[in-house]
Amino acid sequence: MLQYKWTSVNITTNKQANDMIRLFRKLKPKIGGQDTETTGLHIINDKPFIFQFGFLHPTEHKGYTYLVDLDRQPVLAYQVMRIWLTQLAPTLDIYFGHNVKYELHMNTNAGFVYTTENLSDTMFYIRYAHDALSERNGGPPLSLKSYAAQYIDYRAKDHERLLASERSQKAKDYNLRLKLRLKNKVPPTKYKAKSYTLSVLEEIFKDPIADATDLPEDIRQDYLDWFTLDLPLYLQHKVTGLVSSDMIRYDTLNRQHLYTYAHFDIIYMLEIYLLLDPVVKARQNTIGIDFENKLILPLYEMERVGFKIDKQYLENSRTQLKDYILQRRQRAFEMAGQEFKIGQHALIKNILNNDYQIECNSTNAQELDLILSELKQNNPEHPGIEFIELIQELRTLEKWYSTYIVRFLNELKTCDRLYTTINQVGTISGRVTSDFQQFPRDAIKTIDGVELFHPRRMVVPTGGDYNSIVYLDYSQIELRFQAFYTILVGHADLNLCRAYMPYRCRNKDNIAFDPSNINHIHAWQEPWFLEENPEIQWTPTDVHGVTTEKATGLTPDHPDFKTLRSKIGKPVNFAKNYGAQRQRIRQMFPTKSEEEVTRINDAYYLAFPGVKHYHDYCYARAQAYAYTENLFGIKYYGVSGHKLINLLIQGSAAYYLKWKIRELWEYTKANGIKSRFQMNIHDELSWERHKTETEVFFEFQRIMQDWPDTQVPIVAEMDVTTTTWADKKGVNNLEELRLYLGD
Repeated sequence: MLQYKWTSVNITTNKQANDMIRLFRKLKPKIGGQDTETTGLHIINDKPFIFQFGFLHPTEHKGYTYLVDLDRQPVLAYQVMRIWLTQLAPTLDIYFGHNVKYELHMNTNAGFVYTTENLSDTMFYIRYAHDALSERNGGPPLSLKSYAAQYIDYRAKDHERLLASERSQKAKDYNLRLKLRLKNKVPPTKYKAKSYTLSVLEEIFKDPIADATDLPEDIRQDYLDWFTLDLPLYLQHKVTGLVSSDMIRYDTLNRQHLYTYAHFDIIYMLEIYLLLDPVVKARQNTIGIDFENKLILPLYEMERVGFKIDKQYLENSRTQLKDYILQRRQRAFEMAGQEFKIGQHALIKNILNNDYQIECNSTNAQELDLILSELKQNNPEHPGIEFIELIQELRTLEKWYSTYIVRFLNELKTCDRLYTTINQVGTISGRVTSDFQQFPRDAIKTIDGVELFHPRRMVVPTGGDYNSIVYLDYSQIELRFQAFYTILVGHADLNLCRAYMPYRCRNKDNIAFDPSNINHIHAWQEPWFLEENPEIQWTPTDVHGVTTEKATGLTPDHPDFKTLRSKIGKPVNFAKNYGAQRQRIRQMFPTKSEEEVTRINDAYYLAFPGVKHYHDYCYARAQAYAYTENLFGIKYYGVSGHKLINLLIQGSAAYYLKWKIRELWEYTKANGIKSRFQMNIHDELSWERHKTETEVFFEFQRIMQDWPDTQVPIVAEMDVTTTTWADKKGVNNLEELRLYLGD
């Protein structure tokens, strides 16, 4: 139920515009917001065609929404937009958007750069007012209309459904034109149809590697004629098979329906604030809102930099990967005795049951991993092993092809840079998310080890004044926070703490290292000696090596130790750090015996007994209290002890990174830095380096590492490249950086 009575006006005359301005100046509202209807979702190339905004009455339960149509009345609309964004909105205490950074991009694309720091986002309020649960686990949806329908007005999606229906019909109409062009053609017999119905065409393009070149020769030209003659240019930039409803631009839809939809965007957005602001304050989570608000402009500017892409490399990789997929498919078809798609779970299940006598309940990844584990242990020559591995390989290959190649090539049709938006509250821990967060660190290869595609190899420096990229990557920051937490719960883990600092050590003056002394933290790299054996100088414990020793019984001088460290120690540490139980360890090591899995599972706590005490603390805390704070005061409500194990560590690291991004941004503004803050991927920050700036990156490094309250040293390692992201090289000092750059 709406809390306020709303007045909505489509501004079509100068009088209506002046009435809005007079009312605003008379009321002096404190809370307002904006939204836009746009030509698409590209943060650089698309533009708004409807601009809507509104505000709350400061003393009465009234609200006002307005919109202008930039296509229909451009002169009036741009004047209203200018006055609102330059004179009125900056006077508000809080200026909202729902995904506010996207709104800033649209303002900029329309010619108005908004820099007043009164910005906030209703998604922040949704996240901080509710229990720390994802939507999948019963938490709130972050979508504006979905949230409004669930908590404010059950009719909130009505107008959205109306527009969705219109988009679906338009997409269908375009596709029917293709069907009409093919009315006298007969599809191949495998489709079991007498003509090219829409379902046949959908089946053809359901294949993730299919494109126009894969069409039967007798219809290929008909398809190309449809593509170039029947589709508007904006669709040609998007379509790779058939037209889908999400490709239809909003500016082609019924205007009156759009106007109503646009007004309700503002109404629901401000009603969400009215509903949740008291809850956020009651839960004492305003500190979270403050964190996020301060990050809006830094992330907005980072998003506009984007990544320069080597399109030729991407296209070459597409061809190479597609050819390899076809080869592997052919082998899978030979083994199955028929053609099939990797998504045909029932058919694959039947093949396993009937042709390979392998009983399975499903063919999802977890089930296949378990089957492989049993086969490799009990019958390593079983032919079903190769077939299952083929299915798994093809699923990975096809996902990479569609996710990292076709999609990106499609986005690059009108430019040579990739852009993404960063979701500040996309996870319940607080860790930011984006499409690029999932960029794999390694290449995908053939079974013979030939590199097919490396996503990071397509990212290159812009050139000109920006001919290199500098990266600062937090070294094992979550494990460092894990060590910190073992100290805080009163059971400092010796191995884990000694991985990052000379814990329980003394210097040459016989002074004991004190992690609560910031001067000692800064001096962690100086000579320190073990308390239990003063003749031995402290060197960092290899955390992955310790786990490997406990799991395998081998010592670091064994010839297989390095390989086992990578395959066992490292993945187990990260899994257990996030609270993984034995079942998860079983899945990670399908070829290991039950005895070996037990030993691997137990190795973590044997290596780091202090972490067990931290885990016990999380379970006890979750049972006794409604919430627990991370190290930056963010409160997580309503979570289990198992979830809390990860939340406190990942969340604390996430907010530390958010704090530092803001601090770095402020430094660049205060000092007129020309290098462009580009992106954060996981715990790595990148800058397109201006050719005149070198020393500044060591100041960035100092800022990133500086934390007076820490009891574990925080380290940011520097890398640089002049070629591709995949080729970045580590540098330790200014001399090495200058040498690499040729300064």
